[in-house]
Amino acid sequence: MTTICVATHDFRRACTAVVKHAYPKEHAVLNRVRMAIDKHNITLTASDGWTSGLAIASVWESENDIVPIPSEGVLVDLAPDQIRKILAVFRAPKDKSEEPEAIIEIEVGDNYVKIADVSGLPGIDGQALELPRMDTVESFPDVAHTISRIRHLPHAGRDTIHLSPIVISAFSAAANAYGEPISITAHAESRMLSVVIGESFLGALIPTMLSDEDKAKRDVWDDSWEIRLPAPDSVPRNATKPETNVLKAAAEQLAKAGVEITFGGRNKDQ
Repeated sequence: MTTICVATHDFRRACTAVVKHAYPKEHAVLNRVRMAIDKHNITLTASDGWTSGLAIASVWESENDIVPIPSEGVLVDLAPDQIRKILAVFRAPKDKSEEPEAIIEIEVGDNYVKIADVSGLPGIDGQALELPRMDTVESFPDVAHTISRIRHLPHAGRDTIHLSPIVISAFSAAANAYGEPISITAHAESRMLSVVIGESFLGALIPTMLSDEDKAKRDVWDDSWEIRLPAPDSVPRNATKPETNVLKAAAEQLAKAGVEITFGGRNKDQ
């Protein structure tokens, strides 16, 4: 048995960010979220074959002295619906400082995972949920290794990247959870792109590959936009009209520079 404690909000963000990457339908291998527990972090990973997500939640306390966590960590697989159930049950007020107010204890047994609130906060302390533990499958992809390999490849200067709405939606969940923008990097020697969102989330994705027909269609669209849009060197509609009185404009510029200007007429006796 392994028992650890994590901050509720930290764990909720990680669950929210990663569960969107689990395969959406019944799948013997990919329809799951994997938790790798070590003495420092819980690392959650999921993949649907096109996108992958990895998020960490810091371990605050553990019974490591009583039941040592193995050096390779403890692997726990949960179904996406189980992760959503955890998110539905364990809600808590926002932390007001770096120290978490809401804390949950995760106990991992041979065939179960029990989660309980141990924060002492009124109304939620003692709240518990016990879930059956899925069988751990060896063929589940090593998402952390895949992301690490891609991130170490040289950057590639791609001009255009095509992303499907499903891919964007998967990473938007993490961006909303952490309140950070989505940073996507293309790498040489790999079709996959790496993703960074804040300090606790990494990801990878395969962009949409276009057929020659689709590329030709987009070239036509580009030409159409060239016709519709105003010329890039044209004057914007809301631009201020240029000064037409050149003499007045020059005089104002000299005055600003501190040059005294006097205007005189002809003498009568000239």
